[in-house]
Amino acid sequence: MKNIIIFFLSTIFTLSIFGQTKNIIGNISTIDTADLTILNIYPDSFPNVSVVFKAESRNGEPVWDLTKEKMTVQENSQNCDVISLEKISENKPINIGIVIDHSSSMLRDIKPYDQNKNLLYPYDTSMQFVLRKNRIAPIDNAKSAVINFVSTFDIRKDYISVIGFSNIVDKILPLTQDTAQINSLVNSMRADFSTALYDAMITGIDEINKTDGVKVLVVLTDGHDNLSKSKYNDVIDKANKDNIPVYIIGLGYANIDVLTLIAKSTKGQFYFTQSSNSLNTVYTGISKQVQAFYNLIYSSSNFSSADSTRQIELTFDIDSIYLVTNPASSNFPTEVVKFVAKKEKRKQYLIGGGIALAVLITTGTLLFFFQKMKRNKNQPNIKKLFPNPAIGNINIDFKSGIGQLQIVNLSGQIVKTIEINGTEKQFDLSDLQAGNYIAVIQANGQRSNAIKFIIQK
Repeated sequence: MKNIIIFFLSTIFTLSIFGQTKNIIGNISTIDTADLTILNIYPDSFPNVSVVFKAESRNGEPVWDLTKEKMTVQENSQNCDVISLEKISENKPINIGIVIDHSSSMLRDIKPYDQNKNLLYPYDTSMQFVLRKNRIAPIDNAKSAVINFVSTFDIRKDYISVIGFSNIVDKILPLTQDTAQINSLVNSMRADFSTALYDAMITGIDEINKTDGVKVLVVLTDGHDNLSKSKYNDVIDKANKDNIPVYIIGLGYANIDVLTLIAKSTKGQFYFTQSSNSLNTVYTGISKQVQAFYNLIYSSSNFSSADSTRQIELTFDIDSIYLVTNPASSNFPTEVVKFVAKKEKRKQYLIGGGIALAVLITTGTLLFFFQKMKRNKNQPNIKKLFPNPAIGNINIDFKSGIGQLQIVNLSGQIVKTIEINGTEKQFDLSDLQAGNYIAVIQANGQRSNAIKFIIQK
């Protein structure tokens, strides 16, 4: 029997797993951590439902050996037929927004000396930076890395938008497949002025949100935002509203804490390097990750218009790796609800007022129905957790009986357990270190939904 421990790490269908050491396809072993992240659910072709997700190892390598045959889909705990599973990067367009910092600090790396302790950036008499003839400025390394990054995509189906900024957003290229135009705009950037990072990220999201398909924002910056009208939380809110993960590269004096928060909160990733010479390697790694997307289509058998919110769970069994998403809710659009209501009405005509159906209901079916209602009634549920980020105390609005509040870190370890009786609302977590955590309630023999939150010090 497989030795599998499952840790629920996000209310956005994210989970990490560990198992026994055994090498499998794709240079991944079950001792590694595999992350499965659902980006969005599209029920617009109901009863067929499309789920876009990515699967990758902890070291960022895509997991490409998922197959339709090794996959299970459940909606409201009911098994559904899997229609198809495809790698999005093979057939569907990816819309990439590239945001580039060309403020004056991009003229120099964080370390002004080389390995021989020679000054890389000597000053002239007016105290202005002077580059040695054989030294490449970070902005030039960035241009080269971005142009190479663009070349890794299939420009016959993928689209690229480029945003350049310093004290204002001054370079905007809408989504295009014209690589000559992309390269020309990138090469035209010159390092000058200050940093309006958040405004540039908002602009980048707006540009790639103008069309359908998978959308990803890739950002490069080397400093702290000092001129934006927008705030970092505006970026997070907008990216999450539009379902756009944000991948951020921090260079030199970048604000690591805030940039990490933005990336993690939007289901993206943050990278940091002190030297611009590493940018090409970082962009290459991001290219692999943003193309590690799957599109799964399953057929829903639930035609009840009353169930406008569905619990969806995906499970993949790959050799001795077992990936499962945390069941979470997806709201079906009004059009879908109307569609299933019409189906219900037609079904009622066929049944003939429901009389024939009533005759077929057995005692066993009734017992199952009432037991299920009882389970749902007693199941604990976290409605709201605030403030988030928190400093010491958190407040939780929840429905529960006698049980436990469990705080789990991102390694899947339970770091704090608090006994509850259903009346507590505030909990002291001041003894925990700063970082990302998950709150889960265990009560009535059942587990609640998981809420991700951040503790700041």
